Amino acid sequence: MTIRQLRYFLRIIELKSFSKAAAYLHVAQPALGLQIRKLEDELGVKLLNRHSRGITPTEAGLLLREHANIILRQIERAKLSLTDLSGPPRGKIAVGVTPTLNLILAAQLVERCIRDYPSVSLSIVGGMSEDLMKWIESDRLDLAFSYNPSAVQGLVCEPLLIEDLCLISSASANVGGNDSPATLEEAASLPLILPSRSSGMRSLVEEAANERGLKINILLEIDSVTATKELVTKGVGHGILPLGAVKREVDDGRIIARRFTDPPLSREMYLVYSAKRPASNATAAIREIMHAVVEENIKSGAWAWRRVSS
Repeated sequence: MTIRQLRYFLRIIELKSFSKAAAYLHVAQPALGLQIRKLEDELGVKLLNRHSRGITPTEAGLLLREHANIILRQIERAKLSLTDLSGPPRGKIAVGVTPTLNLILAAQLVERCIRDYPSVSLSIVGGMSEDLMKWIESDRLDLAFSYNPSAVQGLVCEPLLIEDLCLISSASANVGGNDSPATLEEAASLPLILPSRSSGMRSLVEEAANERGLKINILLEIDSVTATKELVTKGVGHGILPLGAVKREVDDGRIIARRFTDPPLSREMYLVYSAKRPASNATAAIREIMHAVVEENIKSGAWAWRRVSS
């Protein structure tokens, strides 16, 4: 098994085509196919399925893809460790973001990285908090924003901010304006669209309701923020999300977002990374940018964010 074979294998899966992968890699298609056959012969398993819709990995191929990504990242990390001895931050950095994260924050992070560190290639990966932390542990990610510091043990979780949650409703609903306060009793009386029980935000809402002896009326369980916003906009139900996740719809006048005041509902956002792996110059630089961008947004007062008390 060679590094070249692993790179070829991953590119074929990504593009779902031998011909597209060959063109991308500047390799003759017969030579590419030969390398994959050698890899399959060595491992004694079939790695790829070929059908009319393109190329897909077999069960063994999925397992190899996971290992191959880790191996290639370790090689990249080794290169960075050596090139870090001199010169500016450089290399590939993967940052995980959650579905409810303010998209403007992610955009600001990318823009700042391009401006300040043009030799750093930033990759933004979406996922649930728990998944992002597992990917940090398995070295699929370098850094992540997360709301659940207890999901994986042994990771560094730096508190970044406190984010207030809002009761979101269609603009056509008779609930008052964005400045009107929301209560948990009111939310419990409404048909709610909430994420599944695996979600940290769902747990937060249910714990607060249980403390007050309230039973939540769950109309739908949906883990997609986009789908939740669409259904709320159409008046199908109400939801609970941070302001940053619905700011565009609020500004467009399609959604009303009211902060909870009785009781206040909020959660902490963390910057997560592994203490087991030494930070490269690039990782350290992106961490600094993440802190700076968050601080600037807190100062702006636009996102219902607050500093974590020291």
